[in-house]
Amino acid sequence: MKFTFPCLLLLSLLSAAVFATTTASLPVISPDDYFERAQKKAEQLRVLIEENLPLEASGKLDPKVSAELAKEGKDKIAALQSDLKMASDGGHTVATYMLANMQSRFGMSDAERKQVCEPMHRAMDQGLLAAAVGYYYQCDQTYMRLNFLDPGHVKYLEDLKQMLLRADGFQGYYPLYTQRSLCFEKDRLAEIKEEWTVANQQAQASARMLTYDQYRADAYYILAATRMNEKGMPDSLNLTYLNQALALGCKDPMTLKEYYEKAFGGQASK
Repeated sequence: MKFTFPCLLLLSLLSAAVFATTTASLPVISPDDYFERAQKKAEQLRVLIEENLPLEASGKLDPKVSAELAKEGKDKIAALQSDLKMASDGGHTVATYMLANMQSRFGMSDAERKQVCEPMHRAMDQGLLAAAVGYYYQCDQTYMRLNFLDPGHVKYLEDLKQMLLRADGFQGYYPLYTQRSLCFEKDRLAEIKEEWTVANQQAQASARMLTYDQYRADAYYILAATRMNEKGMPDSLNLTYLNQALALGCKDPMTLKEYYEKAFGGQASK
């Protein structure tokens, strides 16, 4: 023990010294740098997939090679998420949204939902419209409870309305991925085959990449569908929001147009 303990102590001191020296010698990496690294890894992943699409389409993709590619892809995704987390921890708004989106899934536990929704709301507070739309679909869930006068939902809609009145300072980052879109997803995904292939997975991911104006359309549609007056009813303002969504290309999947026009079309501002 007299020999081992001093050796372990020396080893621990040397390890600490090496770590301190290594850390000190590393260049300072900013959140933007981490985000750029994540983007490069995403590009590598895209190239990896596209290089093998012809083999899959021709049926010549060896199952063993396919398994190796899947592992390589998972490793790249893990590395990408790590860089996004570092960027997010440093305050990068878009990285925060993207990371929350990647962690979101159907049937989340309360703890998992908190892990997704808190950063999603933070990105929303920082002015990213995509995060505001994503927050509704993944975190607000008023549409499932049909309690449109819930104070939390009313505040959310007010925040969303204010965001639509000013330009998104992150427009240069669009198009951005969304987990769901009322306005556009059903129309696009209907054209994609159900069979699980890399090509179909890529097509589905592409279908969920929305431009800034498409996110604006979704935001206006959320207002049109879930905003209620003090009596708990839609009114002419809902039709105004709907018309703004339609002008931006929304497909009106809930067929609100006919009902709203009949109910208060003569009252709405055109």
